[in-house]
Amino acid sequence: MIETGHSTHKSIMIAIREAAALYLFNRSREKDIPKIAEVFLSLENYEGERVPITEVVKEVHAISNVLQDNYLGLHLNLLVDIESLPFYKAISECIKPFSNVNSELPFLLVGRLVFHFFFLMTQSIDLKLTLKKEQLRFDFASNASEVMNKNQIDGAMVLVYRLLEAFCPGRLKGVCVAHRYTSYELEYYQSIFGVPAKLAATTSLVYDLKCSNHYKNATYLLTSSEQRLGRKFLINPLLNMLSIQFADLSYQQRCEIILNTVMGVSVPTRRHVADSMNISVSTLQRRLKEEGTSFHEVLEATRKQMAKLYLIEKKLSTTDIAHLLGYKSHSQFFKAFKAWFGMTPKAYQVSLIESIETEPIKNEHH
Repeated sequence: MIETGHSTHKSIMIAIREAAALYLFNRSREKDIPKIAEVFLSLENYEGERVPITEVVKEVHAISNVLQDNYLGLHLNLLVDIESLPFYKAISECIKPFSNVNSELPFLLVGRLVFHFFFLMTQSIDLKLTLKKEQLRFDFASNASEVMNKNQIDGAMVLVYRLLEAFCPGRLKGVCVAHRYTSYELEYYQSIFGVPAKLAATTSLVYDLKCSNHYKNATYLLTSSEQRLGRKFLINPLLNMLSIQFADLSYQQRCEIILNTVMGVSVPTRRHVADSMNISVSTLQRRLKEEGTSFHEVLEATRKQMAKLYLIEKKLSTTDIAHLLGYKSHSQFFKAFKAWFGMTPKAYQVSLIESIETEPIKNEHH
């Protein structure tokens, strides 16, 4: 995740403002439009395309005070014209090569695109992506809990839901809610999302991956289609947005984002990563060398981190993990893992469980 100061893209703020006006029209409250217009920030006061979260939160609270709606985050983001957002358009371009492929668009790929690049829209919410054998789950947490309210959590949930619904409809299977407390509120979430809702420790959207063999199928789909799709699916539009909005991001960080997105659904090669950045392989290697690293080191570090995460989650088999890390065989993964940790994945998982059981309980902020 980018740590250079939390911010929100201006396009999201404009879209929310338009949704607020439509919200008032739909409720025959046109007379209140001047009231909310008065609380809007002057976007011209902020250079570039982004506004600091601390300023955005002030506007959100001010709009909430005018509209007085307990479910405002849900209602406004259901009215947002997502197809007008640069983020939506970029994802559309990324997956365009699949429009003429007689195959299902891999949901894992779309989920990763939304997860890894959601911060281009807003950094007010911290997303976590968890994979199980037949399930994908988005967890939502505030990046500014001392000033955040439930409307912003709700708003992020709706945006993620609508993006995934636009590209891969009908996959949502459940909603978990940590910031509401009554059965009536849960019933309202169920009416909005059309799936069962329950109280939980974490606010989440739970999606169906449809089949236990999904990871292998997704890998096969992209690998077998690479030649006629131009050797890669087109992540470039999102990388272009990233380069413009976060120009000081290191090449190592850009590599990590690309690898985390494509790993397991396309071959993680130097050529693929360089093409995604619109640079040559030699330029990529030179830039990484200037930063004191190499593509191989970044790839191995990324795989090591992902392997540890998957084993901690204890939701996947080692065969699934091998596929998700982009290895051609189970034995390749075992060999790499023993080189990283000096033990097998199973032994490492057991050691993790034992260390967690013996470790003193302490408070940690995710």
